[in-house]
Amino acid sequence: MLNINPKPRRPERKRKHHISCYLDDKEYTAFRDKKSKTYYNQSEFIRKCVLDKKITVIPGIRDLIVDLKRIGNNLNQLTYKVNSGEVTVLGDSLKEINDDLSTIWGSLSKVIGKVK
Repeated sequence: MLNINPKPRRPERKRKHHISCYLDDKEYTAFRDKKSKTYYNQSEFIRKCVLDKKITVIPGIRDLIVDLKRIGNNLNQLTYKVNSGEVTVLGDSLKEINDDLSTIWGSLSKVIGKVK
């Protein structure tokens, strides 16, 4: 019998080799602390370490990302309301967003200055 809707095949994995290791408390704490300062997941962090790639930790970047996400969310909400006709005047809202963006850009400039 012919199967009309065959189950789609999973694509081949790029990375086929799985490894695991055991760490004592001191090693695990050091690993966890170093990894927590980055945005990499465990696999990405280990790959970068193994391949001697530079891992740059930028102090204060987490706060900036949270602020940028908040501003993006506000913009999305305003855009939705304008497109639906719910809001027609945005003066104060846009001024607040502009002020927030100015603050974030100032903070971002300081962070970039620390990394250079």
